[in-house]
Amino acid sequence: MENLNAILQIARDYKGLKRKGEIGEVLKILGETDYDDAGILDIKEDFHIVVSTDGITEDLVKADPWFAGYYSVLVNVNDVVVKGAKPLGYVNVVSGGADTRKKIAEGIKAALDKYDLKLLKGHTHPDTTYEAIDAAVVGIAKRVAKGTDAKPGDKLIMVIDLNGAFGIKGWVKCFDSTLNKSKDALKHMIDTIVTSINDGLVTASRDISAPGILGSLAMLCEASRAGAEIDLTRIPKPKDMPLSEWLISYPAMGFIFASKTDRSLKLFRDAGFSAEVVGTFTKKRVISASLKDENEVFLDLSKTSVFGVN
Repeated sequence: MENLNAILQIARDYKGLKRKGEIGEVLKILGETDYDDAGILDIKEDFHIVVSTDGITEDLVKADPWFAGYYSVLVNVNDVVVKGAKPLGYVNVVSGGADTRKKIAEGIKAALDKYDLKLLKGHTHPDTTYEAIDAAVVGIAKRVAKGTDAKPGDKLIMVIDLNGAFGIKGWVKCFDSTLNKSKDALKHMIDTIVTSINDGLVTASRDISAPGILGSLAMLCEASRAGAEIDLTRIPKPKDMPLSEWLISYPAMGFIFASKTDRSLKLFRDAGFSAEVVGTFTKKRVISASLKDENEVFLDLSKTSVFGVN
């Protein structure tokens, strides 16, 4: 069995987590203090506009422009869905040479069709010295679950689609479960998340993204000014996958929820997710992890900032 100390050190040293600290100076200049994974405009009590923007890593764009285009839709869809919003429209900026732009556009088109999104606007930089795809998705929600509202005593729930496979093409270890899934099946899974939030079964949320499972949890905790106790043995993961590798992976459909109840578990499982209560949010701003009879601090957020704002 893997050693807990070694597992946590791998997660701490992971590039996907460490690079998040680079945004601190920008956040300070702009006055951003929410640190959420989507922006929310509260139009009225039961109508919210939710927007997310993201760029795809340079090495993935170079290795597989089609996949980069596809994931420019997916990552932003996840960010608005996990807030409780139905994704509606997509915008992008595509940069690079003609062949790369063509492949990126084909990946985007495949994802727009699969997620039933409208292309609202695009912009092309044909004469850059680099190749990139940056994008945003907008959605609407009746009720939102922010990434700032996890409270001490809330159940820590992880919901992950394990019906996928790795297609590693760069340092981001993508575990994709969407490419071979039907449009209807994917819609059902997304609708289930939105329903769980609308029904009040989820009170705070964040998707699992490039920082990995523990890194994404750390972002949720820091944004909520909370800590967490997590049992690593309860995290849904593929059979025979080393825990140290899974914790720094990016599941295409992976989410972290705070809840007062575990009644959402059956809802998620019926939709095709693996879902478990894996721990509890705490008042002390420390993330501690247990593995069998071992227990160790992953991050002390009173001393360390994931977002580089200390």
